[in-house]
Amino acid sequence: MFLKLVEKDERRETLSEMARYLNTNFIISTIDTEYLVNIEKGSVTTVQEGPFVMPSYNFKLTAPKDEWLKFLQPIPQPGSHDIIAMLRRKVLKFDGDLHPLMSHLLYFKLLLASLRPQEKEI
Repeated sequence: MFLKLVEKDERRETLSEMARYLNTNFIISTIDTEYLVNIEKGSVTTVQEGPFVMPSYNFKLTAPKDEWLKFLQPIPQPGSHDIIAMLRRKVLKFDGDLHPLMSHLLYFKLLLASLRPQEKEI
């Protein structure tokens, strides 16, 4: 589900400029599966699928798999369209050192939204 973050994508390449000084590790959790994401100079360098014994990370985003699937729809429903909206609905939980997340919030919102399928233009 989140392994595609490491793949080259035009949307993600433009995002790397937005966060060129960002270096962090974070976990995206679907409760059943965890993904450890490494970001260096604003670019996702690796995504590893768990389970992990004692992973090193700065922060963690946890939501049930069905909520992540709603978020990843081409046009998500209100309340599932944004990680802050999911947080307000109490279906997403933030843990750890939130400074990298909150100081680059727009970057993370757009990074995760880049996983949504794009509609083909006619």
